Parts: sequence; structure tokens; C-alpha cells
Amino acid sequence: MAKETVTELDESNDFGFTFHDEEEIVTSSGVTDEVEVLKEKLRTIRKTYLPLLQHLAKDPDKPMIKWPNRKDILDKQIKKMIDLTNVD
Repeated sequence: MAKETVTELDESNDFGFTFHDEEEIVTSSGVTDEVEVLKEKLRTIRKTYLPLLQHLAKDPDKPMIKWPNRKDILDKQIKKMIDLTNVD
């Protein structure tokens, strides 16, 4: 049985697809902008909460932490965290 070779493309059977670079698709779909917004939110979260954790870890030998007015401070930070992590 002889193998058939294709020497010419039949344009009538192109199946309707075309080729694109990955950058064209990502840029044209608006994904790049959304990724940048999410990156900025992550940077803000890091700048906000990393100092808290570093400060808490600073004096591990002391058994007590004095934190006056923490309810108001924490409520404010909880709201900020919810706003930053909202992905709707």
C-alpha cells in the first residue's frame, strides 16, 4: 500500500482555526491587567501584615503581650484584609 503525500494544502478544509502567539492571547483577553491588580493587592497584604508578624516574633522570651485598643485596630485590619482579598 503506497503512502499518500500531501504536496498542496486544500484551503477549503482549513477547519476554521488560526495560530497566535501566547502573548497575543493573554494581552487581548485582559488577563494581564487583572494579574497586575492581583499582584498589587498581594504586595499591599504583605506590607500590611508582615510587620505585625515580625513584631510579634521580636521578643519571644516575654510571656505576655500588652496590646491596648486591639479590638478597634483588629476590626480595621480585618476590613482591610477582606477588601484586599475580595475577588468578585
